[in-house]
Amino acid sequence: MNNEDKSESYKDHLTAAEKRYIEQRERLDRHKMAKEANKSHRDRIQGFNQYLANMSEHYDIPKVGPG
Repeated sequence: MNNEDKSESYKDHLTAAEKRYIEQRERLDRHKMAKEANKSHRDRIQGFNQYLANMSEHYDIPKVGPG
């Protein structure tokens, strides 16, 4: 019994909703991977730096109260 047979026998015991969920998850994962594969390293780093620039600093003093 190879790996393909095991996955097929596993899928036989799933409900229709579980099968749809797995198919949808695989479709979304493929889409996300294809989207990430199109980005160069420079683009990923630029996006990450932009994300960090937009974050608030953890150690900033909160501006709350009359003080």
